[in-house]
Amino acid sequence: MNNKKIVITGASGFLGSHLVERLKEAEPYKVYALSSKPGQLKERIGGENIEYVHKDTMDAEMFKDSIIVNCAFPRNSTGTGTADGLKYIQRVFETAVESEAFAIINISSQSVYSQQRTEAATEETPVCLESPYAVGKYAVELMLESICKGRGTAYTNLRLASLIGPGFDQRIVNRFVKQALETGELTVKRNRQRFGFFDVEDAINGVISILGSDEKKWKSIYNLGGINAYTLVEIAETVRNVLSETNGVQISVEIVDGEEVLSSDLNCALFYREFDFTPQFSLLDSVNKISNRLIHIRQ
Repeated sequence: MNNKKIVITGASGFLGSHLVERLKEAEPYKVYALSSKPGQLKERIGGENIEYVHKDTMDAEMFKDSIIVNCAFPRNSTGTGTADGLKYIQRVFETAVESEAFAIINISSQSVYSQQRTEAATEETPVCLESPYAVGKYAVELMLESICKGRGTAYTNLRLASLIGPGFDQRIVNRFVKQALETGELTVKRNRQRFGFFDVEDAINGVISILGSDEKKWKSIYNLGGINAYTLVEIAETVRNVLSETNGVQISVEIVDGEEVLSSDLNCALFYREFDFTPQFSLLDSVNKISNRLIHIRQ
């Protein structure tokens, strides 16, 4: 990549903060981390090659010849907050294009596909919006296309699998580990529900692999996730095995019958091939990291 200037929106979020932290070790990059609390983020991460900027700062020189990684999204907002968040993203995209940004990478979600699917979604799988979150994510994709198409700024949307990792406690993997440590037992349903979880460190590796590629060859959409999807039983058994083998904590798993067929599995062969990318972290690795953090907090 000839250009080394990166602007990260949503830099205080789960993915954005991990990306900022990784890029502080990458000497060629000048990073602008946009956040509603830039001072707190700077204190936590630091880095001489990183400038921490308030999210409403839309400086043309900052955007010019940069690659924008849009991690901003009003995930847990009220209706008004969601509207304001979408307007903010629109402003970022418009300012970037008007300022002659090099390219925009938008972080989207596998949620734009039907959660009732029985096979892993490819980029050709029809969009099926089954939640307000999915509607918002797809709206941002359409916004990006309409703003960038026919102009000089390259763009792509990365439809990420569900991220997991230490600190993202809303995920069922994290909740299983927490519950197992607190109660010593888990009760899960045996059904056809499958989860395509993706370790946040692998997600960062994927974003970095596209940062160094030829933007002229980018497609407008890529799925990006792990190689495997897991049932609730497989997740619970992995949690039990990790806590038993690495921490000496004994966990009982009770399995009951269920009927759900939900799936968040992704086929990511296109991204793997075009960017020579292979995920490095298994569910076992992720559970190890999550459990180590929670045990450290408890001690």
